[in-house]
Amino acid sequence: MKEFMALVPTNKVLAITLDYLASDPELHKAIAYIQSEEFPIIHKPVQYLKQYKDVSVFMCVFLKPQSDTENIYSVSTCV
Repeated sequence: MKEFMALVPTNKVLAITLDYLASDPELHKAIAYIQSEEFPIIHKPVQYLKQYKDVSVFMCVFLKPQSDTENIYSVSTCV
């Protein structure tokens, strides 16, 4: 995982993300939907699927890289 993460230009990813957050109306719609009352109704059954948890852990590790001493699954608190 660390070798893969070393290949990702995190500064560029962050810059692109911030640009979209500032200017993309479609992203604003997606964020509004996630914050809506409808989203938890759809999300709740899915959040218990193994595939969902695997992707969530991966994204958490991507957004918050862990030190050498931490177990990758210790990030489950941010999922």
